Amino acid sequence: MQDIPFVVNQNQAIVFGTGVLDQLPQRVAKFGKRVLLCTGRSAKQRGLLDRTMKLLEGFEVVHFDHISPNPKAEEVAQALALMKTMDAPTDVVVAVGGGSIMDFAKAVAASYASQRPVTELFGVDTVDRALPVIAVPTTHGTGSEVTKYAIITHQGKKLAISDTKILPAVALIDPVLTYSMPAEVAVDTSLDALSHLTEAYFSALCNPVTEAFAEKGLAYMAPYVKTLNNLNEEGHYYLTLASMMGGIAINLSGSGLVHAMGYPFTSEFGVPHGRANALIMPALFKFNAEAVPHKYAKLSELLNSEDLSTLLKELNHLYGYDAELKHITVDEAKLQRWAEGVVANQRLMRSAPRKPTVEQVVALYKQVLALE
Repeated sequence: MQDIPFVVNQNQAIVFGTGVLDQLPQRVAKFGKRVLLCTGRSAKQRGLLDRTMKLLEGFEVVHFDHISPNPKAEEVAQALALMKTMDAPTDVVVAVGGGSIMDFAKAVAASYASQRPVTELFGVDTVDRALPVIAVPTTHGTGSEVTKYAIITHQGKKLAISDTKILPAVALIDPVLTYSMPAEVAVDTSLDALSHLTEAYFSALCNPVTEAFAEKGLAYMAPYVKTLNNLNEEGHYYLTLASMMGGIAINLSGSGLVHAMGYPFTSEFGVPHGRANALIMPALFKFNAEAVPHKYAKLSELLNSEDLSTLLKELNHLYGYDAELKHITVDEAKLQRWAEGVVANQRLMRSAPRKPTVEQVVALYKQVLALE
């Protein structure tokens, strides 16, 4: 018998199903009357903003949508300034959108309630308190609606707040909201979910509960990995489930060096987060295989593949991600700087099943960029 101690702390309501968005008024009412509503700018074009505002009739709502795809610390400060114009303190934050919107809302909720600038909250267990957040995802990818993480860009770097106090109080997951996702976004976000499920499974902190969520999430995802740009409603439904399970998996056991290595691709070259992860995964997972070959073999099996890395390379080619590499130009000094940042990322290194040196990370980047 192998003794695997672990702690599961998922103190939230997860409400999943077709049409559950209609429950928003009663879910908000449990926390109060004054609401900060965070959305992306596209919510207005899609009619989602009008629908949400109609559901929130009778509440005092302040709306904020000046949120970048990689939300910035200064945007959090702008939202806080807007909240101060309300006649009374805000009771609850509602986030309707993709992972960026939910990360942003969690950061605002923490900064507002802690009465500290968001730049003081980066790190692990740094939050004094946070407003309750109701997270309504409109994409299947980040799983941010069920995680304790908020990724915010500050001074050109993607930095994390990691604290159970920012776990959304309610995850209101209506898969219908994902049905109208543009195909390109569906691919990017779904491959982000794939990175969560696989990295949590590889994680040095993986436990039986994580394995259960990861394996079930991969079972939902596997039939669709080669048709992510041509999904029907059933595909969107099951990928929404997979995304949620990936979020819980990384909440329990962390993501890993795929994320750490992918951050510079996003912050310096604008590569979408899920796409950056997809480019990193083939090389890094081969690297992981030397430490945990049984996990590598099991993941290959779960995705109906003879070899995990080969499948991931095929997906990058299938979705045209290889072309992204042409836009990423680096020299030895930049690779060294990136690698040093990866190794210094204690949160993500902690979950890595194999701890690389700076030199090994440089070599991995060169494999990804076909520089050797």
